[in-house]
Amino acid sequence: MAGMVGHEVEARRWLRCAVWQALMSSFVWLLWESLFSKGTSSSYFGLVPSLWTCLRFLIFQAAQHLFLLGEILVTSPQEKPVVSPKDLVSRILKLTWKAVIGSPLDGDASRELYFKINATRDYILFTFLCGLSGFMSLFSLTSATLPMKTLGGWYGMGLRGAVLGVLYALLHSYQKNSVLSFPIIQRGLFFSFKMGIWQISAKSVKLALAAAPVAELFVCVCSYSKNSILMVHMRQMLWLQFVFVAGAFFTTLCWELCNHLIQVIHTRRHSFAPPLGSSAAESQPSETLLMVLEESTSGSLSQHLAYLDLCNVAESNVDSWRRAAFFEETGETYKRVIGACLRPLDNLSSRLAKGLEIFESDRSGDFLRQQLQVPGVDNKGFQSGIVKDVFRDFQLCTLCARTAVSLMACSRLEDRYGVAQLSGSNILVLSSLLSCLLAVEVYLGRRSSVKGIGIVGPNSIKWTVPSRGTSTEVTHWKGFPFGKGSAMHRKAYALADVLRTAIYQIVSVFGEEMVVGNSMSGKGFAIAERDWLSQKNPLYGTQEMHLQKLSMFLEYRA
Repeated sequence: MAGMVGHEVEARRWLRCAVWQALMSSFVWLLWESLFSKGTSSSYFGLVPSLWTCLRFLIFQAAQHLFLLGEILVTSPQEKPVVSPKDLVSRILKLTWKAVIGSPLDGDASRELYFKINATRDYILFTFLCGLSGFMSLFSLTSATLPMKTLGGWYGMGLRGAVLGVLYALLHSYQKNSVLSFPIIQRGLFFSFKMGIWQISAKSVKLALAAAPVAELFVCVCSYSKNSILMVHMRQMLWLQFVFVAGAFFTTLCWELCNHLIQVIHTRRHSFAPPLGSSAAESQPSETLLMVLEESTSGSLSQHLAYLDLCNVAESNVDSWRRAAFFEETGETYKRVIGACLRPLDNLSSRLAKGLEIFESDRSGDFLRQQLQVPGVDNKGFQSGIVKDVFRDFQLCTLCARTAVSLMACSRLEDRYGVAQLSGSNILVLSSLLSCLLAVEVYLGRRSSVKGIGIVGPNSIKWTVPSRGTSTEVTHWKGFPFGKGSAMHRKAYALADVLRTAIYQIVSVFGEEMVVGNSMSGKGFAIAERDWLSQKNPLYGTQEMHLQKLSMFLEYRA
């Protein structure tokens, strides 16, 4: 049921993208025809277009839908890891050797290789479809503007368009434009689409100008005719380049508009709730949302949309009736919601803690090699790619932290039955946030070491940078993608900021209840540890570290 709902939502959004893309490409086509084709070719007989003009229009539309098909292959809420040639050959040899000698295969390594191969295949197909779309687009646009014998004719212009498509695909993949970025503030559809128009136009002009020399060189190398760039009249050559740059601009503009449209439409909030006033809204208002959260494929668009919808319900008062349904008398709904929110955070904490435990036990300080070691694989060249997968679900963890904390803060006034406190969910939320924050801060270069466990206070925790050896600092490891300014460092820093803000939100609401006594400013205050911190071993750190970290938040010194 949840899979059907998720697939239906995704299919509707892609259908909307196809319809809007057809309208936008038609507008771009009419603009090109009015500027370049009219007066240069007998395309119109009065007000009725000729058969050749209709055929060119259909070719242009087909080219744009081929590009949309490529976007369907690579667009994802999370970055897809690709396989390198060295990674592919090494892992295939290892799996083959294990199969020959009868050794048990590593399921995690096999699945990881399978996903990376599929992602690489999708990006290769996307590049091919972009090249084909560029060939058809430039052929369609310029066939009524240029004579057939001009430097290879329409076929030569199509080759230039193919080069443009390949360059666009490579730049698109390098900049990770296929990763959906869910906005914190949901604006109107028209306003969201309007925001990127000027950036899209500027990028299209730059790419068209940059592709001109590369495309011209490619055509000259591949040309088998006697005509070359030196044998063409200068005026004819300048006109040819002008037509190519103009056609490349219009083609790239269509692609950029399509990509921007995909971002806008796919990141819009979808309400996983029955219509207000229906019987399902009265009896089971949260069932559909919980089914999608628990049963959807990990990392899928439907899962991200479900968490986005849950976050909006928890943080805003638009659907207050839906949030009130979470605090029903049995407490089962609230526990399921909190469990769904803490699952991604706990998975992240476990992955980070596993690597940090290896670091602590390694006397030589070879942290990265030990942390990222895949059983049975010599992975000297795989570290960087695997580390990038750690924060791949960064957006999901951000939504989960904000949702769990908002529901916890709302429970103080809206939880009539006290299910949040009686079920122990508040303790789980705070423990998960502290574990994740401590682990992330180590990756940012901060380590917590407990000295004087019997002393409770912010001064009993010492922050240091790992310093075993000469090259063991996590953020400065050679080849490690967590250096300052890197994409991974920015994600870790942003996630740490979200987690700190979330814990401060808890402290601002429940601060007085966390402290034994009425004053939070006195020295040596005690924390109601049993009511707010888990007595079990946390995912990362120790109970003493959590206690001291929480005391720092209570004094607003974290």
